[in-house]
Amino acid sequence: MKNKDALTMKTISGLSKVPEYSPASVKKLMARHDLNERAFAMLMNVTPHTVRLWTTGAAKPCGLSRRLMQIFDTCPEVIEHITTRKEPADC
Repeated sequence: MKNKDALTMKTISGLSKVPEYSPASVKKLMARHDLNERAFAMLMNVTPHTVRLWTTGAAKPCGLSRRLMQIFDTCPEVIEHITTRKEPADC
């Protein structure tokens, strides 16, 4: 059991690294999902002003926002499930 716990912690520590999202990468993510600032803000649970700050480089997304972007980037079907209120599928 101890080795399994160590492996789990190693896996989790590797997953804990969240990528940075530059203004260009935020815009690219929005474009990939055909979202304007308002729609992306609603999806991210922030204000459109915050999204504007991210896309202009005036502010950087916090860790939790970057994690959400990572999820939307790597498992885009999550957006459909969120917006249609369906149960999440395996990604």
